[in-house]
Amino acid sequence: MRRPAVRGAAHGAGSGLAFNYAERSNCPLEIFAFLAPLVAFYELGLVFWLRKDEHILTNRAHGGFVDFFRLFGVRAEDLHVSTMSLPSLALILTLFIWQLVARLPWKIRWRTIPYMWLESFALSAPLLVVALVIGRARLMMSSGQIGEESIRSLDFVGRASMAAGAGIYEELLFRMALMGGLHMLLFDVAKISEQTAWGIALFVSALLFTVYHPIRDSSGALQWGHVIFLLLASAWFGLVFQLRGFGLAAGTHSAYDATALLLMG
Repeated sequence: MRRPAVRGAAHGAGSGLAFNYAERSNCPLEIFAFLAPLVAFYELGLVFWLRKDEHILTNRAHGGFVDFFRLFGVRAEDLHVSTMSLPSLALILTLFIWQLVARLPWKIRWRTIPYMWLESFALSAPLLVVALVIGRARLMMSSGQIGEESIRSLDFVGRASMAAGAGIYEELLFRMALMGGLHMLLFDVAKISEQTAWGIALFVSALLFTVYHPIRDSSGALQWGHVIFLLLASAWFGLVFQLRGFGLAAGTHSAYDATALLLMG
């Protein structure tokens, strides 16, 4: 079974002169180049389009990372960035540390990036079909967003910015940190077979991804259609992460959410 991006799936990607899209799309520099526009777009959104009165509208995963840094005393002012930008800084540092540890060439194969965009939208298509089937002619959301009323109050650019942030930071939390970390613990430490370790990691991350979202209606009853969709969506993102790496998992998630948010009536 293929190693994930967080486990160095780009091993050997810098060797040879031939272009290998499957390998290059799992390299940290290519992932950085692919995600940088989404990160920048979301950061601009936090300043211009996601502000409502005195509040900033954001996804819960991003807010959770901000709270994590506050808990451990990381001071944004010491780093000369805003508090809301700390997760973006952490993501960029993670990719560059990975690049250094893996000792990969400091060269970006730029033709990889358009293919990553195309693949992300292609991989989001099956999930869109599932969402329409389960949601019965309406797209269902896969992200722990703000309330639907607040989403509807956003303009086109604000919704697109929200989708970019959700795709990046929910995949950073549930796939790279949780699923990748759990796989590493089970496979490298507990010495469980790799296939079993991946299965357990995917199952746990899917459950946590589901309960992370609001899955009850105003009366407190479970919305079973939404629960089933979230489980399937998380499993799909987990498979993309395992087989194609973090960059494409975040891209697929963002592509799905952008479509769902922009088409929301």
